[in-house]
Amino acid sequence: MNLQGWKAGDQIAGRFELVEELGVGGMGAVWRATQLNLGRDLALKLLLPEYSASPGARARFEREARVASALKHQNAVQIFDFGEDDGQLFIAMELLEGVTLRSIVDEHLPVQPLERVVRILSQISEVLLFAHEMHLVHRDLKPENVFLERTPQGEDRVVVVDFGLAFIRGRKNSGRLTQAGIAMGTPDYMSPEQAAGDDDVGPPTDVYSLGCMLYEMLTTRVPFTGNSVQVITQQLFSAPTPPSELQRDVPIPRELEDLCLRMLSKRAAERPAMDIVHGLLTHADPTSDARERGRDRTYLEGRAARMISTVRPAKHAQTLSDVHAAPSGMEPVQLAVVGELSGDLTLGLGANGLLAYIVSDEQPLDGADAIFAPDATPEALQDLKERGVPLLTDAATGDMSRVTELLRAGVDEVVNRPIRAEDLSKKVWRAIRRHRRRNTG
Repeated sequence: MNLQGWKAGDQIAGRFELVEELGVGGMGAVWRATQLNLGRDLALKLLLPEYSASPGARARFEREARVASALKHQNAVQIFDFGEDDGQLFIAMELLEGVTLRSIVDEHLPVQPLERVVRILSQISEVLLFAHEMHLVHRDLKPENVFLERTPQGEDRVVVVDFGLAFIRGRKNSGRLTQAGIAMGTPDYMSPEQAAGDDDVGPPTDVYSLGCMLYEMLTTRVPFTGNSVQVITQQLFSAPTPPSELQRDVPIPRELEDLCLRMLSKRAAERPAMDIVHGLLTHADPTSDARERGRDRTYLEGRAARMISTVRPAKHAQTLSDVHAAPSGMEPVQLAVVGELSGDLTLGLGANGLLAYIVSDEQPLDGADAIFAPDATPEALQDLKERGVPLLTDAATGDMSRVTELLRAGVDEVVNRPIRAEDLSKKVWRAIRRHRRRNTG
């Protein structure tokens, strides 16, 4: 039996049997448990007994369950159930097998490879972008709230957890659980507006906290150190030392450092939006020195080198009838291509439920569900954006200045060159799902 009185074998709500305590922190304890009716292993979070009579603690626990259950994303923890058993609140959730980001990022540990840093931060920014589109702000990002699982392919699956401090902006039923003028969050990763006790913080707060995490992953140190009061004061008034001045062993690409420092801007309005952050992290090339970056060799060799063949879409529309494979619950869609497209790429898109056709007088943009405009200028993209459908284009790997331009022009997704069907398909479907969510409220 542990200090809270729970022990292995105890049952909660007659449905869950406790197996092993995984950890205790904040207001809750997390147990490995078995869902008896399904024989499924899961994680069961229990509100600690000393908080069971606290209306504020109960409200925050309930909100965490409600918010997390609404956030259906591959980089968010899946919620199975929520309830109360004889006064005991519980949340049944996906059991994560792995480690927290804190276990690999600390001052006494070596710096992670830049490729891994970028992959991890890209996934975090993706789920935060998804959350922000739901008007959800996390407000307590830190390495302890990021979990790393290894996929069967040996890659990191990043999961952001603990939305206990999050709130839904503009939603009456979200409930704000903190008093105005009281700073909430963890000082090392707290935004200046949180440090100032602002009542209404928004997505830029998550951008700042993510910038602190990027800084720490690049240098093994948080931007500011000291006791809580000293750190909060520095968050408000001090500029961070550039990461490259602290980390001499591993060269930090200039564009990645610039992004990090922009994310740490004191004024929320001067930080890049999360879609910009995600776009830049996704297209960052950590293996190249910033001074040597530019358009890749394939791009410089011109269109002919990039195209296997130019195939009329009408022919492929017939041959692809047996290989359409749209994501579950989604019908195949029309992808208008403003430019050229290879035959292999057209077939690959078709296999993913995307009927690609090259825009012409016979087949205009009208009726397209999404537009892909490779090699388009920002001005041309702004005109295409007026069509009101998801818009995608491409950029050379590591050309972060172009990516920034494109995202500011209103592009929904940017694909790295050389273009692979699976990459383009994933981004098209993601843009379409996001567009449909926005239009359905």
